[in-house]
Amino acid sequence: MSATTLTRAHLEAFLEIVERGSIQAAARHRGHARATYARYLTDLEQLFAGCELIQRAPGQRTGSVTPAGLELARRARTFLHQWDRWLVGTRDALATTERAIRVGVLAGAFDLLAHALSDICKQDPAPSLHVIEYPDNELLRGLGDGEVDLAFGTLGPVELPRHLEFTAIGPLPWVVIFADRLAASLPSEVTLADLEGKPLVVTRSGPAREQLEQHFANYEGRPLTFDPTFEVGSSPRVVEGVARGFGLAVVSTFRAAFLPEGVHVRRLVDGPDPLTAGAFTRKGAVLPEPSQRLLERATAHFHNLAKRATHP
Repeated sequence: MSATTLTRAHLEAFLEIVERGSIQAAARHRGHARATYARYLTDLEQLFAGCELIQRAPGQRTGSVTPAGLELARRARTFLHQWDRWLVGTRDALATTERAIRVGVLAGAFDLLAHALSDICKQDPAPSLHVIEYPDNELLRGLGDGEVDLAFGTLGPVELPRHLEFTAIGPLPWVVIFADRLAASLPSEVTLADLEGKPLVVTRSGPAREQLEQHFANYEGRPLTFDPTFEVGSSPRVVEGVARGFGLAVVSTFRAAFLPEGVHVRRLVDGPDPLTAGAFTRKGAVLPEPSQRLLERATAHFHNLAKRATHP
């Protein structure tokens, strides 16, 4: 085997063998034939001057990684990571030569983009447009993998990944929304204690759900009863659940700008700290001009909505 025949598949297969402890377990996990993984291992041992990478006793399926194998695994992880980053960086560089808008968005943030995207496409139909809606836990992964160049979402108290940058658009204070029939059960200014034990419509995951649960669990030194009656996948679905009478909800003032008839809002005086709306980009990446315009228009639209937001 010559150096030119070494492939990414060889290194990924070897790392899987190291992680799983055997050729058979690695092949089963990836859905490949055991013979293929055995051939990859043999290829690698021949390429690197016959070094034994996995030491196996006769008749045993599992084996131990040799010192040479550990060193190869370390170098393979570094190389594959650098290769992935090169691919993303190259995609960024090539994207700047095109009039492309590749944007990722959480379902709850799409209302911020729809107006801005529509305006851009009407005024300049030339940009190629690719929009991907992600769940909370996939947005930054999609950006980091190079699927999109710009990702609209929220930044909570967690640390921003080192390979990403965040451009803040504005804060997202909390309010309580409810249907007509629940109006009499709430004071004019609501506290979390007023929501104790009441049926709540909440997102299943994400920073909003996490902060709300934490504040219920430690409210002025004691836990409040948290009753997530209706769990959904996005803030627009939260509003829909409230409109259908499934319970109350704590949402941002941004989301409160899109309430249907029959859903009302009141101030939450002691809720979690506001999240921050904004856009994530890869560190050092240069956005294509249409994407820069999208960010500017989305920011302006956010602030217009904030000015018009209902303050009970």
